Amino acid sequence: MDEREGDAIPDGAVVVGIGNSDRDAETLTWAGNSAQRSGSPLHILHAHDLSAEMAAIDPVAGNAISLGPDGDLGNASLLAETLAGSRERWPDVPVTGSQPFVRPEQALIDASQNARLVVVGAARVSALQRLGLGRPSLAAAMHAKCPVVIVPQGSRANADGPVVVAIDGSAHSAAAAERAFWIAELRHAPLVALTTWNVEVVDGMVVTTPGTDAWNATEAKYRAIADKVVDPLRETHPDVDCTVEVLRNSAAKVLTERSVDAGLIVMGTRGRGGFTGMLLGSVSQQVLETASCPVMVVRAAPTS
Repeated sequence: MDEREGDAIPDGAVVVGIGNSDRDAETLTWAGNSAQRSGSPLHILHAHDLSAEMAAIDPVAGNAISLGPDGDLGNASLLAETLAGSRERWPDVPVTGSQPFVRPEQALIDASQNARLVVVGAARVSALQRLGLGRPSLAAAMHAKCPVVIVPQGSRANADGPVVVAIDGSAHSAAAAERAFWIAELRHAPLVALTTWNVEVVDGMVVTTPGTDAWNATEAKYRAIADKVVDPLRETHPDVDCTVEVLRNSAAKVLTERSVDAGLIVMGTRGRGGFTGMLLGSVSQQVLETASCPVMVVRAAPTS
């Protein structure tokens, strides 16, 4: 097949979206290294939104859609150069690419049907260094059929820190924990399973004092929630060094703080289907906007 038309996405591929930005190098590095570690193919996706190009034409200014060197719409040379560089960089990884003429978010969601993982970048957009989750990143995180990794601008693509997973006892956090154990095993990295609590009332009183019976009982309750998820995974992944931590604070604040030293944050999402229910969850979105390391969003399988 003509590479300009695009290769089919291999089953189980790590799919990485590029967009001719300064974030492409970080995102591609993370995706390529992930494909190499897991023995997966790497597929590079450069979607081209033709409708946006058409809308941007200004007949007064005289601008028009640019053509590639062979008369192609879009930047075919970007994809070709990225493919060539990736094949040289990861010679043992099968590398393919495509340039569909569709909105990037739709291309990523379509790709997730076959992919093992979708990887996209996010830019820092404010003085507070928050991340601007563009339409493709946010839509992929909410609607992809496979896990999605958001790579923040300036993050450590080759981080050796622990894998950190958020657990709250729900089905989607259990799915995240399962994926986190698998990744920690591949990386030979320690795993930290975090569960948090904020306001608890025992015998009519708000729990505020560490070391009291009420505080210890509250921590024991939340540790039991985490252990119920983690203990079976410890048995199936005996080589993973897993630590359970129970902390009093907001989950988003704890995960953002841990992202400074973590290699990867893993979170679950309910994964509500359809664009009428574009809800990622406040904790997930806060972490995605403030994390210092890559963040993986894992969608739980739907229940009947």
